[in-house]
Amino acid sequence: MLSKSQKRIIIIIIGIIFSAYIWNVNASFGNPFEPCLILSTTTFLIIYTPFEIYWSFRDLYFDRWAPIKFGSLITSKIKIEVGKSKRGKSRCIVACLICSNDQEIVKSKNTIVVVCHGFSDTKETLQYYYLPLAYQGYTILAYDARGTGESKKVGRRSQFLKRIDDYRKIIEWVKDHDQLKNKKIFSVGFSIGAITVLCGGFSNVHIEKMIAISSISYYKQNLPKYNPIVMLSYLLKGVKLFPNKEENEKISPYIVIDKSKRLLSEDIWQYYSKKIFLIHARNDKIIKFKNFKENVELLDLSEENTLVLNKGGHTQKKNELVLVAASLKFFNA
Repeated sequence: MLSKSQKRIIIIIIGIIFSAYIWNVNASFGNPFEPCLILSTTTFLIIYTPFEIYWSFRDLYFDRWAPIKFGSLITSKIKIEVGKSKRGKSRCIVACLICSNDQEIVKSKNTIVVVCHGFSDTKETLQYYYLPLAYQGYTILAYDARGTGESKKVGRRSQFLKRIDDYRKIIEWVKDHDQLKNKKIFSVGFSIGAITVLCGGFSNVHIEKMIAISSISYYKQNLPKYNPIVMLSYLLKGVKLFPNKEENEKISPYIVIDKSKRLLSEDIWQYYSKKIFLIHARNDKIIKFKNFKENVELLDLSEENTLVLNKGGHTQKKNELVLVAASLKFFNA
């Protein structure tokens, strides 16, 4: 069966053939260069664009998850203040605290897992991932990042630096909460959420374990600039494609971690690096696999702290069970 990339190449070749034919027909009629270019380009787009739209919507369909009804779990909605509006009104991130109603298993784990979703997701998107963790006794704090879901009014989803600041405030909130402050803190991030976790939590002494799934290494250098669909989506949503040097350093996990490495002794560095677990798919077209290799090399991670999947793409489609199993193995170790 042909892969999507192979199908795309075939469609491009067909589009070029037909557009060249239209060019030749118009040129034979004596039309000038500009009309020939416009008509042949239009022909190519008419052939290619419907397939690209189809593939995009098909991916959205296959990535969907039906709402999950769960029993034996206790869920409470909370609001965590992360700032003030110009009028002095509190801006609050909306989150869900989820735990098993079996308090014995919750006490035995004594751990809260802070879950950070990706750019186009909400806290509900990742239920397939964190609900199994809750059934195993982990307390889950899954929140809507600014600009998404129930936190839509807090800010824009494209404010990545502020998103990292929000994450730090959420960790502070956990440490100050009477019922949570004595729990161990683990954290998981997907895509932009992985950037948030690594940049906002790597040097935090309170976070004992972190999982970064489909994470970038250098932000500016590795944005998917040659994927027109992704770039159009980013532009429409206000994502900074060309951050300045200071901004890039703050949202590039490789740079953030490398700076910490230079400041830490060898023993302390070993402790911090071993608390990281990285997961990536080789066929990730959004954040290329080289990002994973760069982060692994910097952290000097062993196979016990990494998981490489051959397929699944950026969203880890059809890898859901493997993600949960690998996460539980790392958390339980």
